[in-house]
Amino acid sequence: MKIHKNTFQILFFIVLWSIQSRSQSEQPYGTQAQLGSNNNIVDCGHLLDGPSYYIKQLENKSLDNMFSLTQEQKQQIGKSNYKEILKKHKLLNEFPNKSSVLQTFANVKKVANSTTAFKLHIIDSKDINAFTMIGGHIYLTTGLLSYVDSMDELAFILGHEIGHHEKLHLERKVKKIMATSTFFGATGVEEFTRIAIDLNNKFSAPFDQINEYEADEYGFELAKETGYDVNRFADFFKKLEKNEKRSILAKLNSTHPFSSDRRKCVENYIAN
Repeated sequence: MKIHKNTFQILFFIVLWSIQSRSQSEQPYGTQAQLGSNNNIVDCGHLLDGPSYYIKQLENKSLDNMFSLTQEQKQQIGKSNYKEILKKHKLLNEFPNKSSVLQTFANVKKVANSTTAFKLHIIDSKDINAFTMIGGHIYLTTGLLSYVDSMDELAFILGHEIGHHEKLHLERKVKKIMATSTFFGATGVEEFTRIAIDLNNKFSAPFDQINEYEADEYGFELAKETGYDVNRFADFFKKLEKNEKRSILAKLNSTHPFSSDRRKCVENYIAN
């Protein structure tokens, strides 16, 4: 199986910083206890998600301790990303069910009570997609808006995207790119350009699949607290899993967990 450069970089980074995290730990048994607490992913996800979860927590700890992004850097990345989106896609001021969509976004955003001023952008595309960028920019495609069957389902998706921002997934991804770029000799300016072009797809498989589970859980709790019907939150995954082909190879190379596993996790949150 061919190993891509990005795969090598992420594996190199994880091993290096996991070792450093372990060596610097002042409480040998505290880390394991902390990692095992309140871990719904291990209980409801794929068999491989358990080990990935623990590795991901070590990676997160290392990234959080490594360095901080300045507000200027965040703004630079956010502006660059927005400009690239405008170059590649048409953003719409008018779109189907605009009033309901904007009201749902306002409801979820209000309950999130974040210091970030989230902004919603609608991309004219048949693709079924949603993503978030640093600075609170949330993008939904018209294809996704046509795909969802209720505002309850959309509230969960919007909560999921806000979760990516609030759980620091975006900042950590940027840090990871910057760190591995340092290891492999890329310059800061070059990296910021690359980040702006393709941040959403960098270093996604397989360990960053854990971010999707975390955002799902955040989105579930946020949309539930906002007052939407939890029994509709898994509808999106139920539709996607109908055409899903499960295999270990697909799992290792996918940017997202299997929809069937994500659906099971949402159902587990409802039951508990």
